[in-house]
Amino acid sequence: MDVERIGRRLFQAAGVICLVIVAVLSVLPGADRPHVFGSGNIEHLIAYAGATFFASSLPGLRGWRIVLLLSAASLVFEGLQMFIPGRSPGLDNWLASTLGAMIGLALARAFATVARTTLSIASR
Repeated sequence: MDVERIGRRLFQAAGVICLVIVAVLSVLPGADRPHVFGSGNIEHLIAYAGATFFASSLPGLRGWRIVLLLSAASLVFEGLQMFIPGRSPGLDNWLASTLGAMIGLALARAFATVARTTLSIASR
């Protein structure tokens, strides 16, 4: 198994883990959800950027598909929060999540370009 394939598999595993974490944290009751930053929007942006960065390596979720999927998922999660104690939906949270997904995709594409170039140079 070559280095590129191993790296891809690790990224795919991390992508699945990130997607599960985002989903679980999105539906936890407010009292049970950990807060890392003072702003929920910053948390959304970082969480969705990280999830997209890794999950964009999953087959079928490359490119804008992952951004659209996570934006739609965020919208659903925000709607579900109307029924979860201690949570309140917000359009600003959805926008932060979507922006985070777009940033994550841009970072993933930049990383892939650098990684391919590095591997190409190393294999010479």
